[in-house]
Amino acid sequence: MQVKNLLISQTYSSNNKNSKPKRTYTHNYDVVNFSGKKGNDDLQYINAQKYANRQRFLSFFKHKNLPDYDLNKLEGIQEGIKIFEGLSMKEIAFMLQDLHGIAVKRGCSNQCLHCYAGAKPSGKDKDNYITRMPFETFCDITDGIKQLKERIGIKPLTHKGDPYTDIYYDADCMEISLFDKQGKEHDYMELIDRMYSATETPSIFDTAGWNPKSKKMQERAEKYVKYMLDLENQKKFYQINLSFSPFNAIYARAIELGYNPENYSPLIPIEDSTKPMSKGEKLYRIYIDRMANALYTFTPLLGEKNFSIISRPVENNEKNMQNFTVNDYEKIKQHVLENLYLRYLLDFQSEQKFVKSKEHAVIILDRYDELLSKIDTKLIPSGRFKELYLKRNPNVTEDEFNSKYKYVGEFNNYFKSLKNGEKLKNLKIRYLKIIDADGKLYLYDTLRLIPTDIQLNISTKDCITPKLSPEVVQDFKISKETIKGQY
Repeated sequence: MQVKNLLISQTYSSNNKNSKPKRTYTHNYDVVNFSGKKGNDDLQYINAQKYANRQRFLSFFKHKNLPDYDLNKLEGIQEGIKIFEGLSMKEIAFMLQDLHGIAVKRGCSNQCLHCYAGAKPSGKDKDNYITRMPFETFCDITDGIKQLKERIGIKPLTHKGDPYTDIYYDADCMEISLFDKQGKEHDYMELIDRMYSATETPSIFDTAGWNPKSKKMQERAEKYVKYMLDLENQKKFYQINLSFSPFNAIYARAIELGYNPENYSPLIPIEDSTKPMSKGEKLYRIYIDRMANALYTFTPLLGEKNFSIISRPVENNEKNMQNFTVNDYEKIKQHVLENLYLRYLLDFQSEQKFVKSKEHAVIILDRYDELLSKIDTKLIPSGRFKELYLKRNPNVTEDEFNSKYKYVGEFNNYFKSLKNGEKLKNLKIRYLKIIDADGKLYLYDTLRLIPTDIQLNISTKDCITPKLSPEVVQDFKISKETIKGQY
């Protein structure tokens, strides 16, 4: 059966007034027929809808979020929504509260050494192994959430903290796209349109840059900038981030090969056949060119309040973390700004797309310098950063590492309390929710992923997805019974 918000009327299958009436429930955007085989479900839905309608009226006086409802009285309103099949309203409310991300595509080509999600390259889909959802499956999710929103009368996603929900977990937004059954590609912005229409919740756009020699990626980036500048689309983005860091894999490989950034010049030297450019220098130039191009492409976003640059080196006094410190970051920053200045000069001498004078170029550079100087040295102590730190400091035990990052111990204690039966609402921590490409729900606290018994009923529910990081807890799971006790 399929149902939506309703009014009750009766129709007859013939002119005989004694014939059995066929119940029809109508709303201004749908007509719904029950088969009659699930009489109890029919009544439960009707009562749930009456309750929802009363709450909708009362919301004019005091707004309520979905977890504030009497979910027992709302039970049944989800009937017929494919993705929620097998889930109670308590389980649905639990899933949609603090939903941090839906991992529509898994994997990332950047391989940044500080990645909290330990993202691996995407690889290829094969047999029952998937790295991204089919476009139709994503549509099922957004349509299902939208149907629930229409039936209840409020957006079902709620957040205790920052009100955003991403459509990724371990992927760069520039690389996110889905394919439909005909092979047509649907890019990130098209997915964001559908997601925002369903949830009315903004997302975060996150990228660490792209290969400027890729015509497809460069055109995509320019298209995205125009999309983000459109007034109608600005409400769809909580934040637009460019990740700028010495932990980028291209830079790290250049250093590993022995290149000294002190030798860099923004002008590409004429190669001496007797002394060709080293691989390390080539890689370093590739990274500088990549970041300068990203800043150049994002120039129109400089005036947007939600545009930011995430700069994450470690403190200079971090033991054995040379090449990733604030001082190392400052060198990279200077080289990128020098490269960027040359781009603006070329622009001034040709198209004048962004720059109308040399003075104008300096003004833009100063603004970028200001953004790039907002450094965050508080890296997330999990995933690939933790692996790197312990590898560089083999004498440091895991306990010593955890004591260095004070909140690690606190989060471990919260997790112990959760395992001992403490209710989530009583913990002084905000567990975020992640839905993997197979529809499975996980709790996330930056240190671990906690599995649950909740899974969306989607076409990929029986598929295998890439391994999640931080590692999924193996000896504990949030059961449906536990969730029932949360409300």
